[in-house]
Amino acid sequence: MTAQTVQQGDLVTVIGLEVHVQLETNTKIFCSCPTEPADEPNENVCPVCLGLPGALPVLNEAAVEAAVKVGKAIDADIPEETRFHRKNYYYPDLPKNFQITQYDEPICADGELEISVEGQRRTVAIERAHLEEDPGSLQHVGGGIDTADYTLVDYNRAGVPLMEIVTAPDFRSPSEVRAFLAELEEVLEYLGVFDAGRDGSLRVDANLSIIPAEETNGDGTIDEEALAAANRTEVKNISSHKGAEKALAYEETRQKNAIQRGRAVEQETRHWDESRGITVSMRSKEEEKDYRYFEEADLPPLRVSGWKEEIAIPELPTARRERFQDEYDLSEEAASKLTSTKQVADFYEDVASEFDPDLAATWVADELLGELNYRDMEITDVEDRLGEVNRLVELVATDEITAKNARETVLRGMLDDGDDPDTIVEREGLGKTGEDEVQQAVVEAIDENPDAVADYHAGEGGAINFLVGQVMQKTGGSADPGDVNQLLRAELEE
Repeated sequence: MTAQTVQQGDLVTVIGLEVHVQLETNTKIFCSCPTEPADEPNENVCPVCLGLPGALPVLNEAAVEAAVKVGKAIDADIPEETRFHRKNYYYPDLPKNFQITQYDEPICADGELEISVEGQRRTVAIERAHLEEDPGSLQHVGGGIDTADYTLVDYNRAGVPLMEIVTAPDFRSPSEVRAFLAELEEVLEYLGVFDAGRDGSLRVDANLSIIPAEETNGDGTIDEEALAAANRTEVKNISSHKGAEKALAYEETRQKNAIQRGRAVEQETRHWDESRGITVSMRSKEEEKDYRYFEEADLPPLRVSGWKEEIAIPELPTARRERFQDEYDLSEEAASKLTSTKQVADFYEDVASEFDPDLAATWVADELLGELNYRDMEITDVEDRLGEVNRLVELVATDEITAKNARETVLRGMLDDGDDPDTIVEREGLGKTGEDEVQQAVVEAIDENPDAVADYHAGEGGAINFLVGQVMQKTGGSADPGDVNQLLRAELEE
């Protein structure tokens, strides 16, 4: 991470991440089994992903293409040649007793990702990103990992393409980790290689150490010797941005408390129990030599040098945010909302191509996204209704209905009942009232409410709001509140 000042204190938190991302492909990385969720356990399996004797792996080209896209997005080095290795360990979800992965020749190395933390842009170093196969999934029955009656194994996930993204120990707080994961997920979704809605699509192993503050340099960096001397714990079973922040905040507090009480921090692997909000010890932490890496003899070296330049990537979130601010003159906050996903950004640009960019931003970022969020819906749920949203914005832009009615009646009716804007406007009689009718309603409201008129002349600000409400009631909400306010003030000052 770019240099930053470390706050004075007795202890400093140091965090590095291993982020496991499932790549969106139709089939698994070394066989033709589908990656789509299955109805039953152990349904999408074959001799290859079950590790049966004699079954040979064949590399999935789409997984390699997705990995190259990730490498380009994080500005990583993609070497001329890369290799696969066997990582040997026994665990029930690993049917071969080894995992096909990459070791000292990963497909991506020395990358970086820029993030925003408390309004400041920082760069996180990414040491490597490599391809591997996902293990199966364990289902603990009757409790958590340490209390279950028994555990079942589902191999449907075994062999799904996985990319492990390993950061430098650049994080100094759990909140920075959350910001990084949010930015990384945005980038992966923009690339079209990742589906955040798929169960288990992003899993995080986090290594956390606590070191004395005096071992940090003046610019906040930490020497390799100090890092090597610190015992660290690896926290597993983290599956969300929020979960990462909570798990690491707990682990940070646990370790600091132990150190402050004079107890040593064990170097171990711990499990994040989300239901209880604690980490629990699983086993002593393995070292690299424990995995006995050796080259995968059943797969030849992977060469992408003549192919990688042909693989294009789209405009990424940071670049698109900056362009939205420049091209559409949007605020940083609005641009961030409108680029939160590629689908939202595309939807906004479609609306902005027809209407004023500020008006389009208001209706997409504030009104539409707000109503969708309230209903636990996504922009993808209304992608096929772009024409209807455009028509709604047009009704407001041409002053045919009030913004209040458009928001509270038409938009909500569109989302709740599936009706189109014109049908709702006609059914509810929302066409704007003519000037003569509004003026008549203004006069009637003043005549019928002498106390409010007196309060207005006495300088009570709330009186005008009361009278506006009376006029809106008389016009069935079809008058423009701003126009009503001006007409009332003009009438009251005569």
